[in-house]
Amino acid sequence: PAGSGGGLAASAQPPSCLQQYRLWSSGPAHAAGENLTAALNILQAASSASDIRATSAALKHAGVAARTLAQSPIPACADPRGYWHAVLAGIQTAADNAGTSQGQGTLTAAKVALKRMPALERKLAAELKRTVPGLGQNT
Repeated sequence: PAGSGGGLAASAQPPSCLQQYRLWSSGPAHAAGENLTAALNILQAASSASDIRATSAALKHAGVAARTLAQSPIPACADPRGYWHAVLAGIQTAADNAGTSQGQGTLTAAKVALKRMPALERKLAAELKRTVPGLGQNT
């Protein structure tokens, strides 16, 4: 019958959270995430060296990378508590604050942003382990 094909498509199961997450992480978010990781590594090094000019530049770069990554939001099923958004928002706020700070204020903004990251990353990792079963497997 002519209408039977549509019924099959309509009854197909929506993608699992794991499938949604993998699609997200292999799409535009992948390159944006790589850029953010690189910017945060540079920021950590510049901040540790107390290099104000390099810290300011790295913090601004991280803010741009976080804004870009925010345009490809993580699937809601994977992060129902919003830790991913909190990580990105924290980086953006620190970058914005660094733009209005001079000297030591820039270093302080960077250190505040970096200090919050490990706790948020741990919470996000724990949440992903719970919400996206099978994430660590290569299936």
